[in-house]
Amino acid sequence: MKKVRRALKLCLLLFTVMATTHVGYTQESLKDQYEQIMQKSSTYEQYKVIRQTEIEGFWVNIADTLSSKSDEISSLQSRITGLQTNIDSLKSDLRKVNVRLAESIKTNDVITFLGMEMEKTAYHILVWVIILILAVAVVLAYGMFMKSNASTSRIKREFEQQRKEFETHRDKSRETQVRLKRELQTAVNTIEEMKRGGARR
Repeated sequence: MKKVRRALKLCLLLFTVMATTHVGYTQESLKDQYEQIMQKSSTYEQYKVIRQTEIEGFWVNIADTLSSKSDEISSLQSRITGLQTNIDSLKSDLRKVNVRLAESIKTNDVITFLGMEMEKTAYHILVWVIILILAVAVVLAYGMFMKSNASTSRIKREFEQQRKEFETHRDKSRETQVRLKRELQTAVNTIEEMKRGGARR
């Protein structure tokens, strides 16, 4: 907006300088014509006698100069009107840009989350709450895992101990069975020998 105003001021200044220069040149020309007329005219007592043709020609030049100046003024007014139209158009564009900027700022301040529009502050709070809940859930899950792991390790140790005790008991049972079988076989052998000895007698 400032650039447009500055450009308008420069244009008006340029037109003013051009018009002033041209007016000065025209006035100088009219002055020269006037002086020439006065020099060519004869003097009668305190009056100047000027030819009618020179007066008419001088008047035509004045009328042409006035017409030219009027045209220049009209042209300058048209240019000023055009510049004002451009300024109004730029103002309208600036208003549209401001509206779009406000909409863009509003859009940037709002975030769509799960189909709902939320302000950034509320969205950040919601995200941190979700992160906190997930962190608590992870801590609880880790605690449950450690507890379950400890229980599993204890059960494994107890099972291993029971297995060793069972193997020890099984080995002892085997030894007992072998010993009993041997004793039984010895007793059977003794009985048979006793039977054989009794039969011989």
